Amino acid sequence: MNISLRKWKALFKKDLSDYLKNPAMFISNLIPLMFVVLYNILPLDVGGDKSLFILTVGMLLNSCMCAILVPSTSIAEEKEKFTLRTLILSNVSAAEFFLSKISTGIVITMVGNLLVFLLTKTALANLPAYLLFTLLGTICLVMVSAVIGAVCRDQMSTSILQVPIMLLLLIPSMFSGAVKLFRYISYLSPIDASLHLYYNTVNGELFTGKSALRFCIIVVWIVGASLLFSFIYKKRGFDN
Repeated sequence: MNISLRKWKALFKKDLSDYLKNPAMFISNLIPLMFVVLYNILPLDVGGDKSLFILTVGMLLNSCMCAILVPSTSIAEEKEKFTLRTLILSNVSAAEFFLSKISTGIVITMVGNLLVFLLTKTALANLPAYLLFTLLGTICLVMVSAVIGAVCRDQMSTSILQVPIMLLLLIPSMFSGAVKLFRYISYLSPIDASLHLYYNTVNGELFTGKSALRFCIIVVWIVGASLLFSFIYKKRGFDN
């Protein structure tokens, strides 16, 4: 499918504008940042590096909430308000439409991840590695969100899928240190894999077998979600 850069830019600006005009979505995406600020104030005894703990929690919350919520909700909203059909009549292709939604989700999530990093006052020398690996994890989750948006017909049905998937990705990684079962489940999570790639980079262990395995997990998620999205699109079409 052909993609017009001009149309994509127009759609991207529209999606960002719609996001900022949606108070429920905007406020829900502020929740992870509120937790980070609160954890910075509270005298937490985490038995280790407090800033690393807050960075981990903040990044997990922000990535899972923003990356899952933004694209799928935006796609469902377009369907519900029938603006999607207007876009089709305006000669907007499916590739341009979904690429705009995916790009918006990635940008919003990564801005949140950057703010989480800055609020935790982590060493700036670690910022490039943090942004790189959280970007990889974010791409995985945004593609999953695009699948949710493609499957669902409206915002109600979208939220029914969003919440369990979000919790399935978030809870095992959050409590992997406390529950052995969660540790095994989190090993398959793309966002957990991106976090451990960051940890390994900071500890000078990036070029190791365990890092290669984590990277493979991310690649499998990206490829798998992309193939699933393509399959659903071919079966259900642009506006189901």
